[in-house]
Amino acid sequence: MATSSGGARVEVKTSPLHGRGLFASTDIPAGALLGVYPLLILSHEDTERLKTTRVYHYVFYVDERAEDGAMRAAVAFGKISMCNHSPDANADFYVDAEAETVTLTSRVALKAGDEILIDYEDFADEAL
Repeated sequence: MATSSGGARVEVKTSPLHGRGLFASTDIPAGALLGVYPLLILSHEDTERLKTTRVYHYVFYVDERAEDGAMRAAVAFGKISMCNHSPDANADFYVDAEAETVTLTSRVALKAGDEILIDYEDFADEAL
């Protein structure tokens, strides 16, 4: 699994929102590929065990088991794991379980120094 920067420049810095965050280091147009990052997809059981740990704040939702609703999550490797949450996100992500990747793109044009924020959606209540 290759990681792609898509030509967009991002960097991890201290965030005014929460700990560290991911920031644009150059101006980035809307719809730009910010990166494709590898995922380690966890079993339903491992996901449940992680819920009581700090690592759970950094996982991505993958899917749920139909018969009991048990969730599977994945740990992303790379800078995407530093993205903080906002319901007014300026970036989007897409989890591809088959490829075991998560792709990050800019939703709007970003200026150098803007924090890159994603919407954790329904997972926000559990992860925050």
